[in-house]
Amino acid sequence: MFGDSQAATTSTTALSQYSAMPDILRLQGKRDEATLSIPLAGRQQVQSASLKLALVSSAALVKRRSILNVRFNNATIGQIMFDPERPQLSSKVQIPPQLWRQGFNTLTFAASHHYASQCVDGGAPELWSEIDLQRSSLTVTSERSVQTARLQDLAGYFGPGIGAQRQVMLISAEQAAPGVVSHALPLVAQALALRSQYAPLKVQHQALSPQTSLPVLPATQQWTEKLTEQYYQSSWYLNQTAGQELHVLVGVKDTLAKYLDKPIQQKINGPFIGIEQTRPFTLEEGTRIGASPRLIVSGRTPEEVQQAARTLGIMDDALNPDRSIVVTGDTSGPALSAGNVLKPDNTYTFAQIGYNDVVFRGENKFQKAYELRLPADFYVPESASVKLELDFAYGAAVGPGSMMNIMVNDELVHGRPLSNPNGEAYRGYQLIVPARYLQGGKNTIDFEVTMRAPLTGQACDEVGGNHMLFQLQSSSAITLPEAGSVVTQPSLTLFKETAYPFAQTTDSHANGIYMTSHQMTGAGLTLAGKLAQTAGAVIPDLFLSYETAQTLSGNAFVLTTPEQLPADLATGYGASLSATKQWPYKMQNALHNRIHKLTGSANQEILQLSGTTSQQSTLGEMGVLSALQNPRTDSTGSLYIVAAQTPEILTQRVYDLVSLSLWGQMAGDFFSWQDAQQPLVAMQVAQQFELGEPDNRWLELRLWLSNNPWYWLLAVAALILLCTTVAVMLLRRRNQAVTEDW
Repeated sequence: MFGDSQAATTSTTALSQYSAMPDILRLQGKRDEATLSIPLAGRQQVQSASLKLALVSSAALVKRRSILNVRFNNATIGQIMFDPERPQLSSKVQIPPQLWRQGFNTLTFAASHHYASQCVDGGAPELWSEIDLQRSSLTVTSERSVQTARLQDLAGYFGPGIGAQRQVMLISAEQAAPGVVSHALPLVAQALALRSQYAPLKVQHQALSPQTSLPVLPATQQWTEKLTEQYYQSSWYLNQTAGQELHVLVGVKDTLAKYLDKPIQQKINGPFIGIEQTRPFTLEEGTRIGASPRLIVSGRTPEEVQQAARTLGIMDDALNPDRSIVVTGDTSGPALSAGNVLKPDNTYTFAQIGYNDVVFRGENKFQKAYELRLPADFYVPESASVKLELDFAYGAAVGPGSMMNIMVNDELVHGRPLSNPNGEAYRGYQLIVPARYLQGGKNTIDFEVTMRAPLTGQACDEVGGNHMLFQLQSSSAITLPEAGSVVTQPSLTLFKETAYPFAQTTDSHANGIYMTSHQMTGAGLTLAGKLAQTAGAVIPDLFLSYETAQTLSGNAFVLTTPEQLPADLATGYGASLSATKQWPYKMQNALHNRIHKLTGSANQEILQLSGTTSQQSTLGEMGVLSALQNPRTDSTGSLYIVAAQTPEILTQRVYDLVSLSLWGQMAGDFFSWQDAQQPLVAMQVAQQFELGEPDNRWLELRLWLSNNPWYWLLAVAALILLCTTVAVMLLRRRNQAVTEDW
């Protein structure tokens, strides 16, 4: 058994990476504060840490009374005095290592602003200070604290935070069974990406060849059977002198036997998951290949390897204190786990969706966001509604201007003043919200509560607000209406939020990631991991394939270069990614109209062109993602094509695509990018279609009419015209009959 001795590593990151707000953090008013969450990966021990802050403050602040208080996990670690004669300043604050804890740590900036010794108007515009989060940075030196790795430490390698792995190598044998590469590797990639939670994980792939030649030894030594065995059971394939990151060995027992020692081989008598330190390879002059942590996913057959990989994706690491396990049974179904997706026509309390009681104290503006995850194909008629039953209360002596506002997906749906001087308590406070405010995928319900101190009516006589209290109980509930399963495709917006249509909770079906080169395997595995992260669960029927000439699965990804793109997929679409580029005029339309809108030119007509332009060119360093209706399947589905000029560029562009900054900017059905920061083009090009329940065409028709109201209006007009014609004919016939009776 070898220890996991790791050298300390130092990382420096801008504070903007820990904030959802813009690069500038502004603190305003007499007192204000903001908190950033700093994650620390498991198995990390902080040796030293420091903050470098770049600050700007108002020139009207009073010196020695205006202070920025810096707290870490509620402990004050620094006090910075604002100086009106030096409005721009920088400061360095040390963070004691003993304050750090694994998981999320809170970094709080609390500002106290004064422009006079007394009678300060708390809302005066000159009371402000700013922290430049882009120029401010956090430097942390840490090392791994666990000496013997076990399965319960697995999440610590990949969990989000400082010191965690952001890339992993998956290794299989060249002669591996097809089921190992096509099904087991994507399951392992998804399992590890889920442990990274929201942080992107770059996946690389390497195939071991049994014909790999041994390296040349010094003249004083020769290869012996024992030395050869020691070499092959080390991490020789990583081409490194000291193992720093965990890697994964995936394959059937027989094909991996050469790389495993005898005790591990004896344990593989079923679906097997184990973690170990590889043997160091030492010669007379010292260690040539250091020990490295390794995860082994194996079994006696390809089916057992797949079962082990599937178990890796759903098991709870904390319940596995051993170094290896053998799966003896698996009753989990093949469908996508939908534990975090709310089902229509059900009532959920806030506690059931994972939220506790919320308490706000003091004078300030508070916000609490509740995230609701609905099925991606959630569809309801316009008349449907959502019912909120809220249990909340506020205390006595709340001043004027105190109120509660409720927003659903940034739309204000309700407001209530907190105006009773004696306070109030509500149980089952009902609020009916039109269901059209909700959408498939992620939804947020924001409660914004503002509490102001009471007024005395006397000049310079302020009442402190520490006594004020607001409570929102977790017994509050939300009732969802009945809903169908239908959605408009293609939509990269829905794809980036829910991984739809690859992740569906109502149906289990195979989804393929097709590659035109084995060099793209790492990109395909990275994409599989990101889809699992987005869906929040393992997508069980996601597979890899290098056979792009065959019929594709209903919903499919194709990774390709322009030269390797199949001819039938390169035509019949508004934008062609083949060697002959075809760009629709709609792109020029959008650019022209955007400029027209910004300039506000009333005399220039909106440009509307049709058709395409064709050109012979390359994609250069650009990556392109296009979505359209799948032309190579017997059922209705979506096809996503990722193209770049070479397999190497494509792999890098996929790594950029899964980054936190770029993934969230996807929109439309045509998306191109050249780095991990900003897209080049994001727009809607392809013809849209409806995808939903296969036996419910009525829902698809309703959604189609909702997206194309002119057809509905024409149908109504035609119906009115028909009724009018029939009425006129009947009246004429009646008039003729009456005339004959005369």
